[in-house]
Amino acid sequence: MYKIYRHIEKRPTPARYNQPAKFYEDWVLTGTTEDVDYVPQTHLRIWYNNEKGSYDFHHHEAMEIIVCMENETVIEADGNTYKLNAGDIIIIPPHMLHNLCFEKFGVRFIFLINIDILKCYNDLKTIDPILMKPFFCTANTQPVIYQEIYNSLMKMVDIYFENKSFWEIHIYSLFLEMIALIGHNHFKETIKEQNTSTVSKGLEYFDKFSSLLSFIDANYAQDLTLEQVANYMGFSKFHFSRLFKVYTKTTFYNYLCHKRIQAAQSLLVSDLPITNIASQTGFNNSTTFCRCFKKFTNCSPTEYRNRFNNDNT
Repeated sequence: MYKIYRHIEKRPTPARYNQPAKFYEDWVLTGTTEDVDYVPQTHLRIWYNNEKGSYDFHHHEAMEIIVCMENETVIEADGNTYKLNAGDIIIIPPHMLHNLCFEKFGVRFIFLINIDILKCYNDLKTIDPILMKPFFCTANTQPVIYQEIYNSLMKMVDIYFENKSFWEIHIYSLFLEMIALIGHNHFKETIKEQNTSTVSKGLEYFDKFSSLLSFIDANYAQDLTLEQVANYMGFSKFHFSRLFKVYTKTTFYNYLCHKRIQAAQSLLVSDLPITNIASQTGFNNSTTFCRCFKKFTNCSPTEYRNRFNNDNT
C-alpha cells in the first residue's frame, strides 16, 4: 500500500530547474521504502527543493546527497541529528533510515544516485567503512576536500538541468571522481595516523585491507572469526585488530555486523520471515540478530519493517 509521506509547503520552482522528464506529483512510500523515481532509462535523479515542512523516516536503494543552499536543513540519520547550513553537504548511504525537516522555506539540491551499478569496482568496497555512517562534509569537518566536493556537486547540477546528450555518463564520471577524492583523503590521513616507516609500507597495508574488505563483502554470511581474518592477512590477532581500527575507524566485529545489517535491511523490504533473514545474513540466532540490528539502526527488525505501516491501516 502506498502513502504520501511528505508534509510540506512549496514555492514555485525556477524554470531553469524544471525536471528533464515528467515525474509523479507526489513521492510515495511502500512501508518505509521510498519508491525512487529516477529519470526514465537512467539511474539517478537530482532535484531543486525549495520547500518548508518535513519528510517522514524512510530509506531507499539509492545513495542520497543533500547540498543545503539557503537556510537550514535538519536531517536525522543513524541515530544522529545533522544541521546543514548554506553550503553544507551530507551523503546518506543506501538503505539507511532518515528523515528531513525544513522549518523555514529554503533551497537545497537533493541527489539520488544508484550505486549498485558501480559495485564491480573494488575501490568502492574499500571506502565502504567511510560510509558506514552519514558523511557530513563542511568547510570545518573536511577542510582539505570540501571545496572540491562542493564544486563537483554543483557541476553535476548544471549538467543535469542542461539535459544535453551523455549527461548521465558525465555526472557518474564526476561522482566517481568525488568518491575517489574521499577515498584518497581517507588513505592519506590513515598513513599519517599509522606512522609507517615508508609510504610504500602504508600502501602495502592499504592493499591488504582492500583485499580483506572485498573478502568480507563476499563472505559476510559465513561464520567469520577474528582468527580467520587475521590469518588471511598474515598478522597476529593483536596486530590485525590494531591495524583494522586504524584503516576502518571501527573494530572487525563491528564492521562485520555492519555488512550483515546492510544486507538484512535490503531483505526486510520483502515478506521473508525475520528468522530466515537472520540466518541468510550470517547470524546464528534471531536474538543476536535483533540485538545487533537495534544497535545499528536504533529499532528492531520488526519496527524497521513496520515503522509506519500503522499509518496505512
